[in-house]
Amino acid sequence: MKIIAAFLAVSALAGPCIASETDWVEVAPEVSVRLVSSDILDDSGTVWMGLEIDMPLDTKTYWRVPGETGLPLLIDTEGSQSVGGLEIKWPFPKREIAEGYLDHAFYGRVLFPLAVTVEGDAPTLVADITMGICSDICVPANARLEITPRLDVPDAPNDFRIRQALASVPLPHDGQGVLGEARFDTNAEAIVVDLLDADFDHSSMIADIADTNLVFGEPEVAKPGQLVFALLGRADPDTLDDAQVRFTFDSNEGPFEISRPLMASNIAQ
Repeated sequence: MKIIAAFLAVSALAGPCIASETDWVEVAPEVSVRLVSSDILDDSGTVWMGLEIDMPLDTKTYWRVPGETGLPLLIDTEGSQSVGGLEIKWPFPKREIAEGYLDHAFYGRVLFPLAVTVEGDAPTLVADITMGICSDICVPANARLEITPRLDVPDAPNDFRIRQALASVPLPHDGQGVLGEARFDTNAEAIVVDLLDADFDHSSMIADIADTNLVFGEPEVAKPGQLVFALLGRADPDTLDDAQVRFTFDSNEGPFEISRPLMASNIAQ
């Protein structure tokens, strides 16, 4: 895999669409994106939509914390009408180590559920999308998609597909009986968390700090009752102050996410 630092960027633009899905727009060779909508406005004022990406099986894009080589998926909604906000719901990714670099990625065809908050009538979502696409080379890709959902008649097929994708989004877990306190060991430069259940399968667990792109390695058992996630790179101490750590993992019951405050007493000042 060759990582291209200088912008080998690909941009695409789709015209406005009054429907439950936009046209496919090519953003890289053999890679296309589109928006889909359930066309259902729920009682909380949310319309579930999705960003669908169609890639070859050997091509990938990235999770909320992409890893050491990738670019995060970003969606800017400036220019939208009657849209109060958008939240990406992240399916559980594949963790991989390639050529010595750790990444969190998705291959092939993937749908990212989008919780779109509606404020007013006739919402129009204008999504300026930036993402990393990787195969033999890695490129940043950009697309501008616009959709005005029809809220009078639900789109059952797209609603079903969006809910299928939501099944791969980690559910919140209180972690009781699984994980205890979390702290940052400044000497080891690693997150250390107490493992309360010796039989818990932690092999898939990913640690990340909310609102940062800090990358941590695979979990290791440093000693009985402790999991260690080594920091890959460096972190500004201010980034770790009052930080919230997310431990995301897969299981036979599906993916889950446990949140813990990073103990301030263990952060270097």
